[in-house]
Amino acid sequence: MSSSATVVASPEAYTKALLHCYKYPTQPVMGMLVGKRLSEDAGATGSGGQSGTTGGNNGAGGSSGSSSSFVSDAVPLFHTLPMTAPNPMLEVAYAHVQYAACTTGQSLIGVYIANERLMDNKVAPITKKMLDALQARMPSQTKLLVWFINNECLTSPPVGLAITSLTADRCNPEKAIPLPSQASAEESITFGRWNSDTLAPGATVTEEGVMETVSNALDAFAHYRIADLDDHVEDPSINYLEQPLSALMTRK
Repeated sequence: MSSSATVVASPEAYTKALLHCYKYPTQPVMGMLVGKRLSEDAGATGSGGQSGTTGGNNGAGGSSGSSSSFVSDAVPLFHTLPMTAPNPMLEVAYAHVQYAACTTGQSLIGVYIANERLMDNKVAPITKKMLDALQARMPSQTKLLVWFINNECLTSPPVGLAITSLTADRCNPEKAIPLPSQASAEESITFGRWNSDTLAPGATVTEEGVMETVSNALDAFAHYRIADLDDHVEDPSINYLEQPLSALMTRK
């Protein structure tokens, strides 16, 4: 079947999403994913980046539902309360992230989420409502990418991957999200470097290399330095949109 989604992520995007969760291990965490839809450009460009329906759910039966995505960055947003929709802060976040992504020739392609409780591996109904609202903003035939971060896997140092990759239409509040080690091929993430010259994935990176990146970031206390939109609201001088991993690992 051609309905599966191939997701390639930069080590930086994966690491920043996890750092956000390491910083707030007992709170609900959410952020957005920036990157490029590689196999849907022809079908998506005519929509102007907005769809009037949540029709992304209908693509599972045909080739138009398949996609290949590269996630180049993760933008931390919330850690205080579970986000739902409608919500004015979600509108602000969407506008900020989409504009920032467009300035680099990319777009908002998904979200990452982590639950408050350690053993809670389901998408909450209010979170599903938020995902559906964001799905409605995606271009026609495009599915919102969802990274579900499993709290049980947030060990220090990391011993395995912690993210299961889904699409919004496959997030059922009644079903538990599988652990990354038990995820199917279409729920897994591979890793590579973003080539800014070709705007395409470059060299591949092994899972071991990515876990080493996460471990090095934790050793450098980068999780204490990463900031989100909630922090920006408290202190507008904080730039939550631009946080290179290298800067988080060296900032005093």
